[in-house]
Amino acid sequence: MLKRGFACVHTFADNRALVPDMLAQERAARVAERGIWRHPYYRIRAPDDAARHVGGFEVVEGRVVATARVSGRTFLNFGPGYKTDFTAGIAAPNRRAFSTAGVDPMALKDHHVRVRGWIKSSNGAMIEATHPEQIELLDE
Repeated sequence: MLKRGFACVHTFADNRALVPDMLAQERAARVAERGIWRHPYYRIRAPDDAARHVGGFEVVEGRVVATARVSGRTFLNFGPGYKTDFTAGIAAPNRRAFSTAGVDPMALKDHHVRVRGWIKSSNGAMIEATHPEQIELLDE
């Protein structure tokens, strides 16, 4: 399905073993504009477009302009208005998965990343990241 472009990778915290291979297959299909990737409905969203897609599973790509840790939660902010712009949030209990994978979300400031997940409204549009595979570092 991924190779033919008929699916988007949706990962789960308890089932992450094949994610790198699945992301590579999705990326190849997207670049070749196969299947769903031909249709604008499935395009990768810009952070300033995320609020229009609250309630949907989306892939949002942009530069992290600031990171913060507030009351144990980690935030990746994609705009200067942390109460209105798109944000990826990581709850304190989920940070262990990031640490185990060698990912420091606080070090993502100024990096170009792709975040995937369900968009909710919480001080602007937000995707709650429960595991590191939801955040792809694009400018390594």
